[in-house]
Amino acid sequence: MSTIQDTAHRSGATALGGRGIHAVPTMPILSLEGLRKTYRDPMTLKPFTAVDEVTLELERGEIFGLLGPNGAGKTTTIKLLLGLARPTAGRVLLEGREPREPASRSKLGYLPENPCFYDHLTPLEYLDLTGALFGIAPAIRRRRASDLLERLGLGAHARKALRKFSKGMTQRVGLAQALMNEPRLLILDEPMSGLDPVGRSEVKALLREQRAAGVTVLMSSHVLAETEPICNRVGIMKQGRLVEVGTVSTLLQSGVREWEVAVEGMSDAVAAPFRAGGHDVERIGSRSVVRVRNGDSLQDVLRQMLQAGIHVHSVEPRRETLEEHFVRVLDGRTVARGGRS
Repeated sequence: MSTIQDTAHRSGATALGGRGIHAVPTMPILSLEGLRKTYRDPMTLKPFTAVDEVTLELERGEIFGLLGPNGAGKTTTIKLLLGLARPTAGRVLLEGREPREPASRSKLGYLPENPCFYDHLTPLEYLDLTGALFGIAPAIRRRRASDLLERLGLGAHARKALRKFSKGMTQRVGLAQALMNEPRLLILDEPMSGLDPVGRSEVKALLREQRAAGVTVLMSSHVLAETEPICNRVGIMKQGRLVEVGTVSTLLQSGVREWEVAVEGMSDAVAAPFRAGGHDVERIGSRSVVRVRNGDSLQDVLRQMLQAGIHVHSVEPRRETLEEHFVRVLDGRTVARGGRS
């Protein structure tokens, strides 16, 4: 009986009850419950709440984007869940453990917003040090270090002093050290910072690989266009509060905002009636784009174009982007959807 109990406890998939073995829910890899952090101004001693009643659970094997402007509380939240700061109220659990327990961080990888390394070391030396701190055997950590540097495009710079690295190269080393312990939870604060377009593309591919391997990723970011295509869910923070959480498609479910009708050879005289009808008309090279606000008007516009003999090149719906939704939420023009999903 004890063997069965031990196996069930280790797997987290079954438990023994009065009626035999039954399935139990998988424990969330990260859980924030009513998390709050209040500081005092050192001069006035007035309290300031940086994180205010944040509640969130992360699913295993998802990429979660934590979005918000400067000062919204993203970095403070990350410090709290890493155990680098103590919450004023609420709690953080990493796979059921408090973040200050060493065991809770053994499979956690972290990249700060501005990574700072011992700049006299080479990437190989620094990653070897990182692996040693995690108790990884020398042969294994050397192999992992070489593999990660090659994967991140730094193989040719493995023996160069870190002081000679650019911001983008330093960011890649930071990602490598965050992956040295093969984490189950990867926490990245502005991981796209300092990367060129090629670097951002490579990091997105790397994060997708981690997700496919079952790793959970929490990333904060200001680069919303880079966040939208890779995140399973996003959360928007405003003044310390998590005001919206959901999948990108759910948050942007308001539908089509307008229709873009691209046409060939439209003169100003021909475009005038469409402008008079309240539609924007923009000339782009030899083509013009007529922006129609709703579907009913779209049918009328297409009928007028057909009657005028205008060649319609394409008709495309334009939906709200994550960046547009983000700005609208921060402006207070949306209804909050809460912090738990």
